[in-house]
Amino acid sequence: MPNIESGSLIEIEQQLIANVLSMYGFTSSWNAQRGKGGMNNSTFMVEIDQECYVLRQYETHNDRMKIAFEHGVLSALSCSGFELDVPTPVSLPDPKDQTFLAVQDRLTNRTKIVALFHYREGHNPVWNTPDQLIELGQAAGTLSSAMARLVLSLEPVYPPYYRIQEAYPLCSPEKLLQLCTSPPDMLSACADDLQQLKDVLPDLFDALRGMETLPHQLVHGDLNASNVLADSQDHICAILDFEFATWDLRVMELAVPMSDLLTMDKEQAWMWAALEGLIQGFRLRVSLEPEELSVIPELILLRSLDVVMHFISRMFEGTDEPEVAVQQIRKLRERADWMKSNEERLRGLLICSGL
Repeated sequence: MPNIESGSLIEIEQQLIANVLSMYGFTSSWNAQRGKGGMNNSTFMVEIDQECYVLRQYETHNDRMKIAFEHGVLSALSCSGFELDVPTPVSLPDPKDQTFLAVQDRLTNRTKIVALFHYREGHNPVWNTPDQLIELGQAAGTLSSAMARLVLSLEPVYPPYYRIQEAYPLCSPEKLLQLCTSPPDMLSACADDLQQLKDVLPDLFDALRGMETLPHQLVHGDLNASNVLADSQDHICAILDFEFATWDLRVMELAVPMSDLLTMDKEQAWMWAALEGLIQGFRLRVSLEPEELSVIPELILLRSLDVVMHFISRMFEGTDEPEVAVQQIRKLRERADWMKSNEERLRGLLICSGL
């Protein structure tokens, strides 16, 4: 259990926490501190009566259906016999099936949604050796198998990755290609990257056609080192952040961590060994069809493209500074360059790893 003190919290944060805890029915004294959070939410670690919780404030939207679906997945997983821990949402006292509430953010004067989760002990793993990625692959495969069996009453809100044209109205494929052709001043730092992507993106958009015929199921959709926890022996013990869970290609659960792995500053030999371990670990738990394996190179780029369109949209909304989008645009260009040089070897690895 973490050592929690409230001294670093500003008054507005203390008032927020006090109000939220009161609505959840807590009357005891509490301590809290800011958590690491992420790009899409703010978090506070809260201790009450020697029990720890995580209070999350959703920062990028207040879509109740998205959050209800996320919490529905978590609740179903926690009752499914899934062998890893997941963050279980705490129910409000009335109504008892409600797990989140709306509050007024006094800093922005906007309505935001907050939720309370049971704390899960652990730390984000650091990939020091390629062999560690075998365990990440196994965790992803174990999760995929569990998600495939879940039955939910709610419909997912997010579209699958390959229907990216529906996901970002502020940064549609057409808008992104315009930005590549004529980079605006706010993206001048990555103008060369955008110009190079102008020749890559049309083929990638074309490659997404027909993917609706591949096997689908519920997926986490954002599985990487920042969204898993390891125990004191560095074994993966929990999976976090199901905010983007949706109905999507089954193989996307493997393609996402593969894509994110390519951003690591590692030697090529290390990277190839890690990719092999990740693929082998996943396929120990999930049997993939040849047609699924064949689209992984495109899905690796699609994952990065999705992140780019997400953060360009946030830039247009004024949520993030342009530098955040610039960083992701450069990463997409780097992945595209890597894929151009390594696609044949990657396809060979995907075939051999299943033998």
